[in-house]
Amino acid sequence: MLRVKEAKLEHVVLGTLLLYVTLHLLEEGIFGFPAWAERRWAIPNYTVSKWLLHNVYFIFFLVLGYFIYRINKERLLFVGLGIVVWGLLNSLNHIVFSVIFLEYSPGLFTGLIFLLFAVLALKRIREMGKLSLGLILLSILFGILYWGLPMILFIEVDKILGI
Repeated sequence: MLRVKEAKLEHVVLGTLLLYVTLHLLEEGIFGFPAWAERRWAIPNYTVSKWLLHNVYFIFFLVLGYFIYRINKERLLFVGLGIVVWGLLNSLNHIVFSVIFLEYSPGLFTGLIFLLFAVLALKRIREMGKLSLGLILLSILFGILYWGLPMILFIEVDKILGI
């Protein structure tokens, strides 16, 4: 059994991706994230079907990024770490809106695990002697791309489809 303290960086990257497509989406779905987002963010007609479709976009970009990272884990480390940054952004999103609205944002609990993964990744990078401003900035850039590109895409596709 893998212990968290012994997890390699590649396990943290994969763990972020797997946590998202399993437990995080399950938590959001069971506790009504689409209805919460419709109410709190004023997203009109944000149905479960629409929410699931939007998550397919995120999954596509994250899985694509993971396979690119796997081509050369050393040289493309920032691509993999971008996935962890994406998880951190997701976590901060749930934390901030839970505080702003003084209520539970569905996805908060698994979001806290994303936060722990980000701390663990930072620790591993430092232990490996690879911590640098360039790596951090590129990882943040890729995390933002993993966050922003799917949103832009599904907003535009929704407009085209009229949904």
